[in-house]
Amino acid sequence: MATELTSFSNQLADAVQSAGAWTVRVQARRGPAASGIALAADLVLTADHVVDPSREDSIRIGLPDGSEVGGSVVGRDPATDIAILRVASGSLTPATPGADEPRTGGLAVVIGRPGSQLNASLGLITGMAGPTRTRRGGMLERFIMVDAVMYPGFSGGPLVDTEGHVLGMITSGLGFGGPAVALPWSLVTQVAETLKTHGKVARGYLGIGSQPVTLSAQAKELAGGQERGLLVIQVAEGGPAATGGVLQGDILVKLDGNPIGNADDLQGLLSPNRVGSSVTASVVRGGELRDVSVTVGSRE
Repeated sequence: MATELTSFSNQLADAVQSAGAWTVRVQARRGPAASGIALAADLVLTADHVVDPSREDSIRIGLPDGSEVGGSVVGRDPATDIAILRVASGSLTPATPGADEPRTGGLAVVIGRPGSQLNASLGLITGMAGPTRTRRGGMLERFIMVDAVMYPGFSGGPLVDTEGHVLGMITSGLGFGGPAVALPWSLVTQVAETLKTHGKVARGYLGIGSQPVTLSAQAKELAGGQERGLLVIQVAEGGPAATGGVLQGDILVKLDGNPIGNADDLQGLLSPNRVGSSVTASVVRGGELRDVSVTVGSRE
């Protein structure tokens, strides 16, 4: 048994050292540094909340070999807490992704480089969750919950498997309670590609303020039997909804035929690929069901 434990301990230590080759320190705010993950020879992924907008011109990246180079912002997405930085020296070793998806009950290691040396925390993947809305207006389809200690400076660092392959980016900036949270690597790389190309992620926007309501018997019948809708309590002047003819007091029940019962339903239908496209908003107004054509706008 002792030999097996020693072997497993060595395996975990090797995994941490392996991931250390592409885990960097990110100094982009006042106070303690955070961590980052090498995406390419000259690109670093980190958590958006650790990059202070007022210090974007003085970012420093601590490399695995102990040296330090300057960095600049390529793009950032506060809604998912993802930022991409470019380093002045293109000598980074990109992270190696895991071959398998994270599994509930599996062991994983959270790694950070808040100083010159690596820090690590062993945890259990307690589950996958989502979709859910973040406190900064984003919608996460999936995220990883990890029962591990988030030490100061770990945000932006990797969650790795027992072989040292990256499973996701750990962050404390999404405002979720409970276990530590990591963004799956598949999501991170998808957002990163958009940030590298456009510097931001466009999200669909109708320009309405709303609150969920229970439909009356008449409205329920008009909406095909669904129980709830969104009461439009505010319409932004000059916004997409106002331009399309949506009125305060309308009850939004469908978008392109998809039922809408709450704000999350609506946000889930306003994906980036909808920006600029025309959608049909079905509203209950004056005892009638009306279809209104709205061109989806962009919210940064």
